[in-house]
Amino acid sequence: MVNKPINIMLVSHTNAGKTTLMRTLLGQDVGEVRDAPDVTRSVSSYALATIADHGALYLWDTPGFGDSFRVAKRLDMKYSWARWMVCECWDRYLNPRLWRSQRVAIDIKQRADVIVYLVNTLERPVDAVYVPPELRVLGWIDKPVLVILNQSRSNTHAERVNDSLKEWLDVLSLYPIVHSTIDLDSFTRCWIQEIALYDEIGKILDDAHRTRYDKLAQAIKSQHHQRLEASVEILATYLLDIATDNEELATGWFEKLKDLWGSMRKRIPWSHSEELQPHELAMKTLAQRYMDSTKLVTERLIVTNRLTGATTGEIVEAASKKFSITAPLDAATTSLTVGVISGFATGLGADLIAGGLTLGTGALVGAMLGLVGSAALAKGYNLYTSNGKKVIGWSETSFNDALENALLLYLAIAHFGRGQGDWYRKVDSEYWKNAVNNAMNNNSDEIKKFWKHAREESHACDTQIEITALLKRLLTELLEIRYPGKIEV
Repeated sequence: MVNKPINIMLVSHTNAGKTTLMRTLLGQDVGEVRDAPDVTRSVSSYALATIADHGALYLWDTPGFGDSFRVAKRLDMKYSWARWMVCECWDRYLNPRLWRSQRVAIDIKQRADVIVYLVNTLERPVDAVYVPPELRVLGWIDKPVLVILNQSRSNTHAERVNDSLKEWLDVLSLYPIVHSTIDLDSFTRCWIQEIALYDEIGKILDDAHRTRYDKLAQAIKSQHHQRLEASVEILATYLLDIATDNEELATGWFEKLKDLWGSMRKRIPWSHSEELQPHELAMKTLAQRYMDSTKLVTERLIVTNRLTGATTGEIVEAASKKFSITAPLDAATTSLTVGVISGFATGLGADLIAGGLTLGTGALVGAMLGLVGSAALAKGYNLYTSNGKKVIGWSETSFNDALENALLLYLAIAHFGRGQGDWYRKVDSEYWKNAVNNAMNNNSDEIKKFWKHAREESHACDTQIEITALLKRLLTELLEIRYPGKIEV
């Protein structure tokens, strides 16, 4: 026996964001999105999930209701034969748009198991005069209706958003046909909110379809969690590479003198040497690798989370402040380290913002600050002995910056609806910045433990597992705070 598909019909007034939501839920570009009336001219179906022995779950895109007042009036006619005559013999030829709207209503009545109805919360209910007649049409269709309050996050003021949502909830509660209401902005939604949407649909679905629907909805949920797991793995590898990346320098006495002489030449006003010293070249190499890996990881996250776009315009600012140097503690290395690090931090930041990595003569300042003790140096730049070798790598501070940026990057991608078009990095909200900062503070011991292990060869086999678990815990904590009780791990 072939199971009948379960059909979710997406309905709303013209240009309320149906196709945008379709793209977000399906993770692919479907339909046409543009600022014009009656863009969706036909009813289209798309498979959300298909399972053998359980059938398929379909999401249907429908034309927006046009003149809903007249449509409701037509459908409310007392005799069905009279309604058919007016619709097929009069409206079909003289009012084709009105005829199409009636045909859509009839089609929905025949196919739908659940209706998802969008309202635009940028409008107040008193101004959305089309909503009452459209709800009359949905009442005639007589299938359970779930209302999505769309574009609710487009308002910047939280109080205004809450007032708008409450106003809509009060109005919608007056209509028995509305079985449930959910706040989901198709532009800035998170996949956790999509799961909540499917849960709400299951609650109002007819009991005859409930068991099959639960299986199909679970398949969709599993895909979302798999994308989270994949994103964590991508970020874990990226952060582990940053934590362990380094460039080894020669540490002989002659090389130290060359480095020292090169740094002194940089400070001579009439010197025009553009040649990079070994330590400068090592820093440039590290910075370039960081830039390349950050672009790559961003693009991989975009694809994994079913978005499109590139990172061409992305300016990398995290993990660009300081370097750490491991070397024998001697006067020449210590004084050189202070000058290179303190000057390079400023130069690298400027070069990154400019979009390049020139590291010219202006990149290094304060090359000679005199002799300082190793303990004082360690406070800022983590200088210590390591097998008699001098190595330049990222500092713990820079790693923490990279971790913070990685968490914000995932959250930005996870809250980007596909209907917005190509992904681009927006300014991170203060809410997420504060949340990430708090989460990192709460897990500071684990972060320090990973950093320590990443620098020890004896823990090399465990660090991938360690950073993966840490990232998953941090992201789970962040999402749980924003969506309490909604995330399953």
